[in-house]
Amino acid sequence: MSTTYSATYHDATGRFYQATIFLSAVTITIRYQDENNQQIDVNWLTKDLIAVNKQIIGSELQHRNSKGEVDRLGIRDEQLMQALNKTLSHHKLFGNASARVAGSVWTKLAVIALIILFLLLGAYLWFVPWLGERIANSFSKETEISMGEKMYESMIPQYTIDTAKTVILNEFYKELHYDVGYPVTITVVDSKEMNAFAMPGGHIVVYSTILENMKTPEELAALLGHEASHIGLRHSLRNIFRDLSRKMFLALLFGNDSGITAVVVSNANALKQLEYSRSLETEADDNGLQLMAKNNINVQGMVKLMQMLQKESGGAETSPFLSTHPVFKDRIQNIETQIKKLPAVTTGNDRLKKLFHAIYE
Repeated sequence: MSTTYSATYHDATGRFYQATIFLSAVTITIRYQDENNQQIDVNWLTKDLIAVNKQIIGSELQHRNSKGEVDRLGIRDEQLMQALNKTLSHHKLFGNASARVAGSVWTKLAVIALIILFLLLGAYLWFVPWLGERIANSFSKETEISMGEKMYESMIPQYTIDTAKTVILNEFYKELHYDVGYPVTITVVDSKEMNAFAMPGGHIVVYSTILENMKTPEELAALLGHEASHIGLRHSLRNIFRDLSRKMFLALLFGNDSGITAVVVSNANALKQLEYSRSLETEADDNGLQLMAKNNINVQGMVKLMQMLQKESGGAETSPFLSTHPVFKDRIQNIETQIKKLPAVTTGNDRLKKLFHAIYE
């Protein structure tokens, strides 16, 4: 049963009546008996309250009705005033300033906006990249190879291909007998940058400058084993999807696999600046060492490759290859630790050595 209060109701004509008051956050119901003993209910919307005046005895609450006239409520019941202050704390006439601000529509909208902003920031930093990697992992190998081929065709026209070295390097790779589960194809391009990168599905692009700095076939075998491991372990695909996840998220909402593929292909040039995480680089190092050992390639070539890259960079990781394939001191230490677990092998493949020297003839 709702609590009722007593007050004196003054209508717009000046007549007044003793009334019973029913209170809610939206309405104030005033019930009284008129001159003919008829029960009358007057409903005030709390939004139409216009003033509270303190008087010598009690208070007066003013209301503007639908006709624009002002009717009033004379209040001597202290409990009614307490109830008004509590129930209508959000109203500009009642409660303290902080309560009114907290109850205002604009403040509530601001709080909602901040919550939405926080959720969007969380999605941007964590959920969307995670979603991108999930999409990548759901791709079939056939789709990945097809997408990689389109990316290669989109990107390679900007380069000048060294056809002769490309043929020899592909023969060199075949002689390594690395099995990463993908049909790896290597392209050598003319460039003064020291770089090499892997594409989803099987393409490896090697810049002529990094090739010219190789001193032994084992170093080249280590480079190709590392890049082939990125392909076999799907690092390229996963990193691309994480890097482009915001665009791909929109493509996922409004398209399908082909829409996502179009987004990735249009950003094929991002591959040469694509950075791998330290854990992915270490995983590619370890897998590359396994490939070398399994196929009787001296695994010291991996150490020599890293040392050569650091030397060529002057000790600073500023070259394109080192900026996208960071060489950390403890990463080299990890390679040396992994080598101790592998059988000692020497490179006895004479054709491999012959092909390596043919690159520089």
